[in-house]
Amino acid sequence: MSGDEIKNSRLNRASLIYPKPLPEIKLGPVMDGIGFTLSERLALRRAWNLIRPFSRRYGQDVFYTFLNKEFWGIKKFGNGTELDLKTLHQHALKFVRFIGVLIDEQDPIMYQLMISDNNVTHSRCKVGSLYIGKLAKALVDYLLHALEKVSSPTLERGFNKLVEKFEAYQDNQRKASTYGRLSTFH
Repeated sequence: MSGDEIKNSRLNRASLIYPKPLPEIKLGPVMDGIGFTLSERLALRRAWNLIRPFSRRYGQDVFYTFLNKEFWGIKKFGNGTELDLKTLHQHALKFVRFIGVLIDEQDPIMYQLMISDNNVTHSRCKVGSLYIGKLAKALVDYLLHALEKVSSPTLERGFNKLVEKFEAYQDNQRKASTYGRLSTFH
């Protein structure tokens, strides 16, 4: 190849690469795959870092207050005559930690699977998604009050979206199939 041919082939390749087309500009907030804006996700993660050391206390405060208001709910932790306090304490802590795991989760599929699994587990115990949504709302209200000095509208929107995820899930109803097994229908 001569010098001119090399120069022309370089120009042809360069014309294929440059100028690069501008990416499409999206107006408004950028949403992740789960439905949170990036600023909401950041606010939730920062709040979770403040909540994590107090998760046991916050969980117990919210859980016990809520279960006492919904009197039938506290009976779920009894063996007929008395409360199983160990299970009750563990469940209160797991409840807050589950919210923290949801806040940290980035994969939309895993996020939906975790909420779905939570819903199926509670459906087996005859605890509906409406009840779980109310409990999540009670926790969010408690946390926003506890973090009122560092709270922001973005954090409130993020927490409210988290509650909406719980409330949006439908109860799984179990029906006996013809083979005597239980099957789940949405």
